Amino acid sequence: MDIGFILLNIGFVLNFIALAFRDILWIRVLLTLGYLLRFFYQFYFSLSIQASTWMLIFVTVNLIQIIQILNERRKRYIEPKIVDLYKTVFKDFSTYEFLSFWKHGTVEVVDPNTRIINAGDYSNSIRLILDGQVLISKDNKNLTVLSRGHFIGEISYITQDPAIADVTSDKQVSYIKWSNKKLEDLKLTNNIFWIKLQNILLRDMIEKIKRSNA
Repeated sequence: MDIGFILLNIGFVLNFIALAFRDILWIRVLLTLGYLLRFFYQFYFSLSIQASTWMLIFVTVNLIQIIQILNERRKRYIEPKIVDLYKTVFKDFSTYEFLSFWKHGTVEVVDPNTRIINAGDYSNSIRLILDGQVLISKDNKNLTVLSRGHFIGEISYITQDPAIADVTSDKQVSYIKWSNKKLEDLKLTNNIFWIKLQNILLRDMIEKIKRSNA
């Protein structure tokens, strides 16, 4: 059997098998191998410069993507002061995703008895408590207390409705916040990351609802 024919068909088979994988890394690897075999066929057997050039372009693009994926999945060092947040709140993220998201946030400190969010207002950001406690109240009735590792303002952001409760610092509170604009930018540029973040926010929101109904 003609070796060129074998190379061409193995290349097509590898590209077809790639469709069965969910892991983007394996998809890229199989696509690269498939296009590489088809490049050899087009260049050495079919003698088609145009087709072999396109195959080489596809191989190059996929190799760049593979390098990028491996770089993103490489474990990064996380500072001890926030490693607990990564392991609990952001456990769905890779270390790269977590640190990339973290650097987009702004850390703020507020004094005791500071109203952080007013019921009826639209939140312009989501916040994650780093230190201290906040009181969640409605109609002057305390509903629950939140501390390190809990989000505030995410319900208003997710539902696009005004906040349904007041959020007040009990003592001095520090938190990191991400503006709605920054979140929308992330949503448009990285869909997979956005889905993970949505799951994190929904998990926190469900826990709050359970606590308020307990």
